[in-house]
Amino acid sequence: MPSFSNDRGMKKWQGFLLSEHATSMESAKNAPKWQDVMDQELIYQVLHQVIQHRANITIQLFKAEGETPDAYIEGRIVGAEGDWLHVQTDAGVKRVDLAAIRYVEERSFQKWYDK
Repeated sequence: MPSFSNDRGMKKWQGFLLSEHATSMESAKNAPKWQDVMDQELIYQVLHQVIQHRANITIQLFKAEGETPDAYIEGRIVGAEGDWLHVQTDAGVKRVDLAAIRYVEERSFQKWYDK
């Protein structure tokens, strides 16, 4: 007697695997990448602009080569003390040593409907 319930094999898992793949691709896209090392003078110019415009900032710190970079420090500069910056992030205020900055970028405001 022939069986009418055909097992489609891996085809029935295709939707699950596709969503897993999409999730891993999204996390890989959002993972921080090493930026080019900026000259100290250029870093100070960008920091000066950020403070004048009261804009958001993205900072990448130095770390041993070969390691994956830490997450960017994103926020707004709320103070400076000697060679330290105080950056207000979503997680709280972080102290950043100026000598440890590898890359810095001014970020403009992003509207919720532009995301």
